[in-house]
Amino acid sequence: MFKKLLAIILALLMVCLAACGGTDVPEPTESPTQPTQLQTIPVTDPPTEAPTAPPTQPPTDPPTQPPTEAPTLPPHSALYIPGLDVEDVILYFNEVALDAESFDSGDPSRLQRWATPIFYHVYGEPTDQDLAVLEDFVAWLNTILSFPGMYEIDDPAAANMRIYFTDQDGLLDIMGSDFTGLDGAVTYWYDNDEIYDCTICIRTDIGQYVRNSVILEEIYNGLGPIQDTSLREDSLIYSGYSEPQELTEIDELLLRLVYHPDLKSGMDSVECSEIIRQVYY
Repeated sequence: MFKKLLAIILALLMVCLAACGGTDVPEPTESPTQPTQLQTIPVTDPPTEAPTAPPTQPPTDPPTQPPTEAPTLPPHSALYIPGLDVEDVILYFNEVALDAESFDSGDPSRLQRWATPIFYHVYGEPTDQDLAVLEDFVAWLNTILSFPGMYEIDDPAAANMRIYFTDQDGLLDIMGSDFTGLDGAVTYWYDNDEIYDCTICIRTDIGQYVRNSVILEEIYNGLGPIQDTSLREDSLIYSGYSEPQELTEIDELLLRLVYHPDLKSGMDSVECSEIIRQVYY
């Protein structure tokens, strides 16, 4: 009887132990739910903060400042020569374009220039170099604003500018004894301060280098600036001895002013000076 009761107690104890041991089995089912939350945390915060602040600042400031200061200085006119004051230009202009070499020296009078096209005819036997110097000068003249134009013509009767290449005796026959000893000479005729006819002589019994200079000088004088200058030793029409082979920058400026559309034939020094001050800078 005791043995049977002990067996029943042992059996009940085993059932209890089995029942108590079964409560530990469900623990492994909770562990897989933990890692799913750990993986979502790093993805949400860092990617949204970083790209927003830095890119907006640098592109706005630097490009706006420099472009506003550059256009403050007004551009000069095409006539302007750096470092050459307008009053010096006017002094030079008055000396060579408003004075006459043969009379009233030093007394500026009125502007004289061509108002109609120049048709020139060449006489004598010029060298190829003579013609090259002449043609290059004419080509440049025809680029001047408001210059009426200069063109070679075959018919001597239709020419209003005659260019003779001759020796000294031929020069004196054409121009007269007043031009004795000169390498070249020019005379022009005008009406109401508009030049309408011109004769030029270039001596051929002098060297080619000197003759190049004489061709440029005599044609230059025949366009209106008849007076040679004592103010500028660098000028093509310097009154002292020189042999320039091309026009200087200020020689070109002077012709552009003589034929400027705002200047008119017959203007005096006061009228010309006022306009030059306006158009030079």
